[in-house]
Amino acid sequence: MSGDTRIALLGLSPDASTAEKMVLPRFGRITVDRPERADWERYLHELDPQADLGVVFVGAEASALSAVRDLRSVGRFDRTRAYVVDPGAGGPVPGWFETWDVEDAVPPSALGEEGIGQSVELAMRAHRALMMDELYTHFYLDMTFNRIFDWFETTRWDWNEVDLSKIDRAMLSERDVDFLTEAAVIEFGTLPGAHNFLREWQGEASFSSWALMWGAEEARHSLVQARYLDRIGVKVRSKHALYKREPYPQGDVRAATLMMNVISEARASALYKALSAQVPEPVIRRIWKLLGRDEARHCRAFSVFMRELCNGNVANQIAAMRMAYIWLADRSNGIKHPAGVFYPHSTSTDGIRRIETIQHDAVDAADTKVMSIIRIMVNDDSIETPRDIKAKLRSMARQS
Repeated sequence: MSGDTRIALLGLSPDASTAEKMVLPRFGRITVDRPERADWERYLHELDPQADLGVVFVGAEASALSAVRDLRSVGRFDRTRAYVVDPGAGGPVPGWFETWDVEDAVPPSALGEEGIGQSVELAMRAHRALMMDELYTHFYLDMTFNRIFDWFETTRWDWNEVDLSKIDRAMLSERDVDFLTEAAVIEFGTLPGAHNFLREWQGEASFSSWALMWGAEEARHSLVQARYLDRIGVKVRSKHALYKREPYPQGDVRAATLMMNVISEARASALYKALSAQVPEPVIRRIWKLLGRDEARHCRAFSVFMRELCNGNVANQIAAMRMAYIWLADRSNGIKHPAGVFYPHSTSTDGIRRIETIQHDAVDAADTKVMSIIRIMVNDDSIETPRDIKAKLRSMARQS
């Protein structure tokens, strides 16, 4: 049956090439195969390419190590979960279990009439957890999260770098305080952003792990600015954080979501840099420099995860470039930063508009950086303007 989900019981009586059906509430109809031990390799190589071999249980009547080796020798079954059925299950497991990615040893009773449904459901949950991650790596340290972690962690600023006791209130204008208050409020947008990342990346581990680090860093941006404001007698109300907790629609194409955040972080970095350049008070100038550096680091990390999705995937490249065109094509009217679109009921919209008046070319500098990221993503050095992006999209659409 093409396109169905299968499990295989090998070396478990009855030892005959048979197939039966099992229905699980969570996974629907599953085909249960009982291939002959002598035909095990043939079974693996001749299985319908459209079929999903989710689980294999290898019994004592088959050579478990040999059977699992055969399974792992076929690349399409690298996410198939393997279990060894052993009367001695519960004790120490052989070292080769980890080498050949065996989930566990289970007692024969686990596949008895009363236990098989529960055993298969647990095994299928393990299988589906792997199948949901399109960028699954066999080993945890091979995840992109591990590659990013070290430089991201070692470039994090320390709270000791910010001495709020040295604030010189006399050096702050009302305009500076207004920008500072708005920046603190805008940063609460991290709350639903982190929530939506985990929703959109459900079934994935690498980016989700990094999203937790990103959210923790972003949460410091509101906190440090609110503490600064408190020192000068301005208290930030909790209502602003609650306004930002209202969820907004999550994305449906991860590469596009990442592109939007590449642009968001690049522009935020440029705006913080512009803020720090125009304020004379040294403590807030230092804070804004640190936050601008953070946003630049975040932009870099988002771009790494985006390129991972787009590498060799034209559909993801197109989705990312379409998102880029939306934000880069026309900034003459409307909001230039994504955060202002998602929170129209709070003060963020007007606040972002005011901050964007500081330095008109700040966003231009950010978008130049975004263009370089796009060129790398699609390996095309000719892309320099939004018009070039549009032309590239047309070309890619004709070729796809």
